[in-house]
Amino acid sequence: MTAASSFAQVRQVVVGVPEVAPAARRAQDALGLAPGFADPLLEEIGMADECMVLGDGHGFLEYVAPLRPDAGLQRWLDRGAGAPGGYALSVQVSSLAPYLPRLEALGVAVVADVEAYGYRLLQLHPKKVGLLLELDEVPDPDAWFWDSLSKKHPADPQVDSFASLEITSPDPAASSALWAELFDVPVTDSTIVLGSLPVTFVAGERAMISGIGFTRSAGARLDAGTVELDGVRLDLR
Repeated sequence: MTAASSFAQVRQVVVGVPEVAPAARRAQDALGLAPGFADPLLEEIGMADECMVLGDGHGFLEYVAPLRPDAGLQRWLDRGAGAPGGYALSVQVSSLAPYLPRLEALGVAVVADVEAYGYRLLQLHPKKVGLLLELDEVPDPDAWFWDSLSKKHPADPQVDSFASLEITSPDPAASSALWAELFDVPVTDSTIVLGSLPVTFVAGERAMISGIGFTRSAGARLDAGTVELDGVRLDLR
């Protein structure tokens, strides 16, 4: 893949929790991840976070918690009776240009159009897309926001990369069809593929990321299986 080719790939999955530190520790223990780092920009909008790099150095798992009662994340937690869950998704795209007319045609509101770390990003309103979906215009598929930040890579990684995502929706067929139009990809049985990552929509009252699949590292001590952490099912494959 070259920097000039068109692509859309999931780079970061974000789980919303009441408190970051214990949730991040649970994920580190379950997945063999190194302690993460904080996004210095999030405190300005009322959130604490810890972002952890997966074994391949390409994917990131982030836990966020509200710092203020008026933070959007706090309202999201309150709507779920305080329960944690998959809150947001960052999708890296080669260019935002083709997405702008699609967003307008689909009636998807843009809640933020900003620059961060030298890259333009759009955050889409969850009312239409089901969760906080971020489109990040980073033309080089191997570059990402955190390249200039100091971060720890796992010394003994147990998972290499994301293998799949599951998103609950009150109407999985409609949600998957909308995402398929947005990303200009086919949809089959309420599943789309972003890059090589299958994203499946399933029935559920609360719209959120409900499952994350991981590819285990070569020689991983962790067995294949499933663990439920902070409202999200983690599938090790």
